[in-house]
Amino acid sequence: MTPRIHEPFAKRGGIPLVEKLVHDIDEQLEQTIDAGERARVMAIVRQCLTATLGRPESRAADVENRLAVSYLKPSEVIAQGLVAMSQATLYRAVEDARFYCVTPRGKAIGRAFPAWQFAPPVPELLAPVLRQMTDLPSSEIHAFWVTPVDAFDDLTPAEVLAGRAFESRVALSAAQRGHLAQAANERQGRVIAQLAALPSRSSDLIS
Repeated sequence: MTPRIHEPFAKRGGIPLVEKLVHDIDEQLEQTIDAGERARVMAIVRQCLTATLGRPESRAADVENRLAVSYLKPSEVIAQGLVAMSQATLYRAVEDARFYCVTPRGKAIGRAFPAWQFAPPVPELLAPVLRQMTDLPSSEIHAFWVTPVDAFDDLTPAEVLAGRAFESRVALSAAQRGHLAQAANERQGRVIAQLAALPSRSSDLIS
């Protein structure tokens, strides 16, 4: 997976950058609104900028909370304790649209499980979406999950469903953080809506 990512300038700064931006924005507003209203607006601006740029420890925690981009063999899923299932039960879970697997790269047969789907809270949110994809080949199912979406500000449906970014993503914009911070049921609903909006789904509805 190769998400289209642009690292924002925020990485250069922390608190000094926040103060510079607050000063610059305040100067721009000085001739536009009165002092009392400007003070109220700038308090909101400072709060938002500090939340996004001013806490390096939060950014470090965010990196640790990323989704894996790796693929796992069925035996690895079991050995790592990602599911409380036997291998046969894991295969049945795929048939029941609780998880999905793909054919390993470079091979004609076999099963590989994208690791992201076992990260909390994904297992409890995934099935309602997968059940609407049972008519699709596994390659198209995986492509849906890992393809960046304009409506999600270039996040993928997998990231939105999980509320967590992929470990391969360099940085998150404020807009992307907003998507990930939504309640789980809201994120799930938006992913289902995105699936329904795919051209192939739209043509099915028309026909």
